[in-house]
Amino acid sequence: MEFLRIDQSDKKRWNRVWELYESSFPIAERRKMKDHLRACSDAHFHPVSAWEGGELIGLLFYWEWDQYRYLEYLAINPELRGHGFGSQLLRYLRDSEHTIILEIDPLVNELSVRRLQFYERAGFTLTPYRFVHLPYRLEGQPIELLILSYPKMITKEQHNDFLEFLETRVIIYCEGYPFNRQE
Repeated sequence: MEFLRIDQSDKKRWNRVWELYESSFPIAERRKMKDHLRACSDAHFHPVSAWEGGELIGLLFYWEWDQYRYLEYLAINPELRGHGFGSQLLRYLRDSEHTIILEIDPLVNELSVRRLQFYERAGFTLTPYRFVHLPYRLEGQPIELLILSYPKMITKEQHNDFLEFLETRVIIYCEGYPFNRQE
């Protein structure tokens, strides 16, 4: 499997990655293209796609800073789900000395429970920490999410580092930044 950072100038691959991104996540949880392109210019952001024989396997968009990696998006081509590709993408992400943090939706249905089980099988630990994630688009609503970490449970201090990174770096690539949610 080949892991590539796809530039918008590679139209064919870019379009396939963007289609997978848009079809895999609810609208409030994904950036508009212009915001995504701005994020791509940030050295902390790593929009990676996985390919095999010219076929898009999946995408892995993550942020890296200090000793952390924040997995923001993971999606597998729907035609290839259930064949271990998600686990392979996670192994790629874990191939470092970084502490990895990700969030998932609350456990409200079978799909959300299966998602938690997938990450737990990959070595992630559900933490006691929660946070309210602001939407990436103005019409979206904030959502409370669960936090997982790898290779072990993060401390409260590490959780605070994560929140600070979200609030000072990730949020600037969302529609309408700066937000003033108090108005």
